[in-house]
Amino acid sequence: MTSSFPEVHVLQAGYARWSPDGKSQRADGTIALVIGEKKIVVDTGLPKDKALILAKLAEYKLTPEAINAVVCTHGDADHISNVNLFPNAELIVGFDIYHDDEATFFQKNYLIAPNITATEMLGHDDRSIGVLVQTVRGLIAITGDLFEAENDWQDVASWLAFSKKPKQHVQTRARIWELADYIVPGHGPMFKVDKSIDILAHEKAALSELLATTSNVYGDVEV
Repeated sequence: MTSSFPEVHVLQAGYARWSPDGKSQRADGTIALVIGEKKIVVDTGLPKDKALILAKLAEYKLTPEAINAVVCTHGDADHISNVNLFPNAELIVGFDIYHDDEATFFQKNYLIAPNITATEMLGHDDRSIGVLVQTVRGLIAITGDLFEAENDWQDVASWLAFSKKPKQHVQTRARIWELADYIVPGHGPMFKVDKSIDILAHEKAALSELLATTSNVYGDVEV
């Protein structure tokens, strides 16, 4: 019997690697495919990823025209640069939903299809969203840069410099950590959530110390 639950596939596990001098970074975003009642691509990488996306879709016997929705978790170039590959897709960016040139809007959650919901994941910036997918494996959260990679909680500085709202970022990370069974982060492969870790307590303490000594190029400084 075929499961009625959607499946999540990582087409590309993103990466982020700093140069030895710390002045630049080579990075590309994670690209995910959700196959359920609708076919959904979450984040579309950089222009260089076009051929990869087409090849990976073909492995699932899909063409770009078959994709029903594209979700961009936030506006960084390494997450949005191939949206024009999908001419028939509903486009969900920030809290805007586009069908051709007609836009509608949501504030917190948007049900894309059964068991697939776009939801706010604020902190990296003030329009960040993610996708929650209820699967046979449990709840999978596709988070964009809310989470950089597995174990990034051990090094808060690794994502702090890119956070426009550090306080909100920490709180949202803790909420999703508690909610999800698996996380697809913005720059790494999917990982299973270790529920024994209290990331809220750890990150609040680390953030308080870091913000006293580290420049944050974007946003708030209150913990």
